[in-house]
Amino acid sequence: MQRLPKKWANYRRRYHWLRRTEAMPTGPLYINVEPTNACNLKCYTCSLDGTRKRGFMDLDLFRKIIDQATESGVYEVALFLAGEPLLHKDLPYMVEYVVSRGLESWLVTNGTLLTREKAEALLDAGLDNMWVSFDGDNKEDYEKMRVGAVYEEVIENIRTFLKLKKERGMAKPVISLQMLKLLENPNQEIDPGFIAQFSGLPLDGIFARNPHDWRGEKNGLRQTERGGVYFPCQVFWSALSIAWDGCVLGCSADLNGGTILGDVNDQSIMEIWNGEKLRQYRRLLKEKRYKELPLCAECHANWYSGHPRLYVLSTLPPFEQVKPLFRKIFPKKEPPPVSVS
Repeated sequence: MQRLPKKWANYRRRYHWLRRTEAMPTGPLYINVEPTNACNLKCYTCSLDGTRKRGFMDLDLFRKIIDQATESGVYEVALFLAGEPLLHKDLPYMVEYVVSRGLESWLVTNGTLLTREKAEALLDAGLDNMWVSFDGDNKEDYEKMRVGAVYEEVIENIRTFLKLKKERGMAKPVISLQMLKLLENPNQEIDPGFIAQFSGLPLDGIFARNPHDWRGEKNGLRQTERGGVYFPCQVFWSALSIAWDGCVLGCSADLNGGTILGDVNDQSIMEIWNGEKLRQYRRLLKEKRYKELPLCAECHANWYSGHPRLYVLSTLPPFEQVKPLFRKIFPKKEPPPVSVS
């Protein structure tokens, strides 16, 4: 069967989310694959509590997952879940294997281990996209959030990666910094002086957002008010999150493995994707019985500030094509992502 372009596959996935289909006719649009849940930092906003056994994904298991993902119609593979993926010694090979199977590769890293050697290996592997989590636009804020990291060292790692990409004349990977701003922080905008450090380098954007609610697992974080309109979370119609040992976790916010949906050691991706557990989740969310699901009971992702059906429709053609014009007429109040190229 001919493979749809990713954009149209995403439209199809959104259609089934809108319909709240219980048994999906196609596989997930993307998967998170965890190279390791070990981490070299102890971040202020992270919910990882150490209760899940630490380990590194075996390459045979990894290849099995990626081969099945290709057969299941997956389009993107994010090499990240809990932990720092650069701790896995074979990460460049993992990227190369994902790319060789025709899938789009993503890496999310804290950047502390992004040495010149590893940067060159990732560029050689053909990485498509990289997000660096860099939570703070000054040394004090950053090192308070990213406990164990050194502000200047990570900045230099990022700059070295960008310089190598520029020297090679490469369009990829698309590189962005994602910055968390605590709601207690009086300055929610990114300091222009911080942005200036990347002037002339091929950094594609800097995104600022507020911390995740981690389904109520992380206490002490001030949260934005949840929306007042219920509609099921997208994740059960779009993604699977596979831990280093092959267990499929509830979602990318379930870092401690409180919910296990399946195990790719014994089941195929499609068997899990349309298995009884996931179909039950879709059914209960469809019936607004989210309180019966510990994974979802306290999560903000099921709630919207606007009308959810209008939001879903706006993501489908032809409505998506007119959104740029609509945004010009009714611009959003929050600042757009910062481009530094």
